[in-house]
Amino acid sequence: MTGPADWQEIIAGAVIPGLLARAAEDRPGSPYCEFGGSVTTVGELAAHVEAAAARLAALGVRPGDRVAVLLPNHPDHIVVILALIVLRATWVPVNPRLRGAALRHVLSDGDPSLILVDSSHAGLVGEPGPPVIVRDRAGQRADPSWLGEAHGAFAVRHGDPEDVVALIYTSGTTGPAKGVQVTDRMLRTAALGVLFTTDPREGEVYFLWEPLCHVGGAQMVFVPLLRPVRLAMVDRFSASRFWDQVRSSGATHVHQLGGILQVLLNRPPSEAEYSHRLRMAWGGGVTTRTWQEAERRFGLRVAECYGQTEASSFLTVNTEGPQAGVGRVLPYLRAAVQDEHGAEVPAGESGEIVVRAEGLPVVTPGYFRDEDRTAAARRGGWWRTGDLGRFDEHGNLHFIGRADDSVRRRGENVSAWEVETVINTHPAVAESAMIGVPAEIGEQDIKVFILPAAGARVDADELLHWCAERLADFQMPRYIAVVDDFPRTPSERVIKSRLPRSVEDCFDARATDRTRS
Repeated sequence: MTGPADWQEIIAGAVIPGLLARAAEDRPGSPYCEFGGSVTTVGELAAHVEAAAARLAALGVRPGDRVAVLLPNHPDHIVVILALIVLRATWVPVNPRLRGAALRHVLSDGDPSLILVDSSHAGLVGEPGPPVIVRDRAGQRADPSWLGEAHGAFAVRHGDPEDVVALIYTSGTTGPAKGVQVTDRMLRTAALGVLFTTDPREGEVYFLWEPLCHVGGAQMVFVPLLRPVRLAMVDRFSASRFWDQVRSSGATHVHQLGGILQVLLNRPPSEAEYSHRLRMAWGGGVTTRTWQEAERRFGLRVAECYGQTEASSFLTVNTEGPQAGVGRVLPYLRAAVQDEHGAEVPAGESGEIVVRAEGLPVVTPGYFRDEDRTAAARRGGWWRTGDLGRFDEHGNLHFIGRADDSVRRRGENVSAWEVETVINTHPAVAESAMIGVPAEIGEQDIKVFILPAAGARVDADELLHWCAERLADFQMPRYIAVVDDFPRTPSERVIKSRLPRSVEDCFDARATDRTRS
């Protein structure tokens, strides 16, 4: 696999405070980020980070302290992230969309000594608890003054590459979110994965809509420190404003996650979508149909990648086309597919995807204060992803689905991902979700929830006829339920544990004598 010529230097080289200092010295006037029409240069960013670090130090933040951050996408948020890393404190990003038990879990499990929160979210933070600093200001530019006064100088701590500088909670679909310990080296390596995937040219612009509390957004903070590119940041993804924002910002790259390409394809064509500079949309979970339609309609290239927060975000990259699955393993990692006993299986056979570093450590040291789940994820030097996949004869990895997201039907394991991938290509379907429900005899039956495409009506009988030509008999759904939307995690994953197992009031293929199995 070709990639950045300096990839080994990035992994082994300067820690993040050093990268920031070097970028500010080499190109202080280079644009780092645009937000709301205001541009922040690399030099200005470095000055804001220094000021914020001094204020945080005056608040008592010390190396190793955990600081929870509930801020929207804004230059202030980027400044806080970098200031905490400069201080060698641990940034604990908290999704402002969390509510109730999920929010309480992150704040309790992360056990922060300080909480930084935007005024629009301040009501989410309960009492009693650690000290809270509220950001109550408007404006498009960074201004660290909301953090209080600075009292004298502070010592810049470049620190060690293996310092844990972030605690990123991964969305749990069946259980509480896990706090992934992320090192300085891992964050740099996540940004390196962006370079492998997108191959940026000088002056190009990355449209940043994804919340910075997710690794997909967080990794972008460090890309302009590695290359002379600019971030065009918006507060959130908006399908109605997307093309106007992309066009006005001059964006050349966009991270597509959570099905945003399909969302854009479902909208009527507009003049703006034909007059942009986007040359690549990259991310995960794109169906073959969406890949091809997006390239044809929007005039850009699609790239697919796969990975986990636990392994520095990226494991594989595919820039060749849908036939290559999720692509080839990046050179600083090694991956394998193993059976339930930990033995590697041959190409073409499926099993659990496992990963380990190929050289310097770029896999998490473990889950925060959770030795049991850390131990369960490790086996024989490998980190178990919990995902199923297979390698083809060309060395491309093909993702099959979560190991715990399958149904046992008539002696066969049915992958939800495989069934959903097929059903999602039906023209009336925007998205689907498969679960198992108790069968009268035997193991389980298959129930599929359908979110219709915009303006479409789902005919369950027609859909089953269509599926019969594309699915094995044991993969055929018995029950079909049409929904207006799905319960989702803050990162837009469907929470299948909250999908109803009841089979009343939904289409039953067997009851209508139209079963294909």
